[in-house]
Formats: sequence, C-alpha cells, structure tokens
Amino acid sequence: MLKNYEVDLPVVEGKVQDTSINSLLLDTDSLMLVVSNNNPLAKKSMVTINELKKQPLILRRPSSGTRNLFAAHLESNNMLLDDFNVTLEVDNIATIKDLIRRDVGVSILARSVCLDELKKGEITVLPIENLSMIREINILYHNDFKHVDILQSIIKEYNKVVKFYAS
Repeated sequence: MLKNYEVDLPVVEGKVQDTSINSLLLDTDSLMLVVSNNNPLAKKSMVTINELKKQPLILRRPSSGTRNLFAAHLESNNMLLDDFNVTLEVDNIATIKDLIRRDVGVSILARSVCLDELKKGEITVLPIENLSMIREINILYHNDFKHVDILQSIIKEYNKVVKFYAS
C-alpha cells in the first residue's frame, strides 16, 4: 500500500528491503510470556522453556508476525511449536489478554500491547530464559516524503505515551 501511495506512514515490524522506501526506528519491542496474576509462574522473575511447555498456550493465528517471530526463535533453538501445549489460536489480542486474565492459558505477546494491563496490575509479563525475542518497530515512508520533521514530532509524542505507561 505504501508503494502504491495508498498510505503515507505505515508503522511496521522490521524493515522493508526496497530502495524507494526509508525507515525510521520508532521503538524496539520484545515478545514476552504473559500470564495471569493467579498463575504460579507469576511469582517468578523468569520462566524456563520446560515450564512454558507445561502451560496451556494461547497463540495468535499462523499469519501473525508475533507468532512467526516466536516460532523462528524456537526453531533457532531446535524446537517447534508442536513441542508446546497450544490449546487455542485467537486472532484478537484483546481477547487473548482477557483469556489470560481469566487464567485460561498463557501467551506470547509483545510487551508493548500489555502496557495498560501491566499498569493496572491485571497481568504479569515475564522473560523466557535463553529466548530473547526483540523486534524493531519502524515508520516507513517514501524517499520523496517532504515532511520528515513531522516524523520526529510523531516519535516525540509516541515516547511521551510510552513514558506515561511505563511509570
């Protein structure tokens, strides 16, 4: 859509390998294990892969970038999603977070999509031992985009919001 000028400034995970498109780093984000506060894992500071394998896992649909990044990190560690107890596939992040709060299962989600629930103390987010899943969030724009100063303003406002949720 960006190439066809149907959108001006998409915010995407990663970069695009196209010389007509520029990218500006907005943020980095990490995938984390998200659990109910009632889950015994919520008391830990970090979770092992073996502990995760025993949990009912709610994942995004196969087309999801979050799921694909998780699967790629597993594969780079000689594991497959089939090694886990995947009980549900859900496309809606809000629904996944609601299921987690109800202690139906755990999930792998971007930390950034959990900021509101973390601030309210509704869920627990944990790193997974030896599985660092970092991703870049970029603003993409055409080489002929004339208002790069606006991008700096967008980043400044974005950082204010992130700082608010982090406090």
